[in-house]
Amino acid sequence: MNSIQKTQQGISATGFIIILAILGAGVYIGLQYIPQYIECSTVDSILENLEKTNSETPFSSEKGIRDTIVKQLEMNQMDDLRDSFKVTRDGEMYIVKVSYERELNLIYERKPMKYEKTLTLK
Repeated sequence: MNSIQKTQQGISATGFIIILAILGAGVYIGLQYIPQYIECSTVDSILENLEKTNSETPFSSEKGIRDTIVKQLEMNQMDDLRDSFKVTRDGEMYIVKVSYERELNLIYERKPMKYEKTLTLK
């Protein structure tokens, strides 16, 4: 007696819906984090450019540093961070402080993301 056994191929509709729900939640959370990551990377890049510019030609005033920051923020379409940069002079050094906060709206909670960094230009 030969019996032919059928093997299941693929996934059930319920399994497919569960996989879609998990993927959807992952995409939603990713869409919340990716812009924040890009924004932080851009701010880091602005600070690196300030440091590089200062090593080539030292800044002579706070206004020069501020103007450079504003130009780079405008170029990256991040004008809303203009007030997050504070430039002060301490003797022969300039101190650039960046501090801002964003809120991620996740499915289950709102999570604050804080960014703070200090750069000292000599």
